[in-house]
Amino acid sequence: MHEFVVDHEAFERTELHHWNPTVTDRNTIVFEVVGSDIEAYEAALAETERIRSYEVSQLPGDSFFIVVNERLDAAGARQTAAVTRGDLIVVPPVVFDGDGTVSVTLVGTDDALQSAVEELPEGRGLEVVRVREYTGPGSVSAGSLSPRQREAVEAAVDCGYYREPRTGAVADVAARLDCSTSTAAEHLRKAEMKVMADLVGGP
Repeated sequence: MHEFVVDHEAFERTELHHWNPTVTDRNTIVFEVVGSDIEAYEAALAETERIRSYEVSQLPGDSFFIVVNERLDAAGARQTAAVTRGDLIVVPPVVFDGDGTVSVTLVGTDDALQSAVEELPEGRGLEVVRVREYTGPGSVSAGSLSPRQREAVEAAVDCGYYREPRTGAVADVAARLDCSTSTAAEHLRKAEMKVMADLVGGP
């Protein structure tokens, strides 16, 4: 379904919030889908062979929750096994962004993290964005931002948008991202909203 989101402009991203820790050849997961065309998403689910069942819950605005029971194929099972090892913890949400990237935050020892990276299926591009000490719940997680939102925040910091006094503008961020000023402003607004909610433990 990630490929479906990538291919359809009506969807921005999906976020994996919860899953059954007992993963076999079947998996039950809870996604938040950020997008406006719920009917199209349901139709795609119904046509996906590995989806056994699903339930949808509409949210205010352009998003909805979906509970999915799916069968895992070999690649999906290997990928899931790599990050659900007994010596690792996945910190939700896992973000499946509209640009095709997936952002995952893991907690574990250096050896456990390295083993997880090595066990991921070949052919998938992998970038370790940041390694730091875990500071507990309520800390701001970069994993809650989409790659594009994180890129916008990094550009804003670099150009002085968050300095006091401010030395950069949204237009500078837009130039770095090669997008319109309104799009850059939207990326920053959504990133700021997520960071503030993350900071105080909000939804």
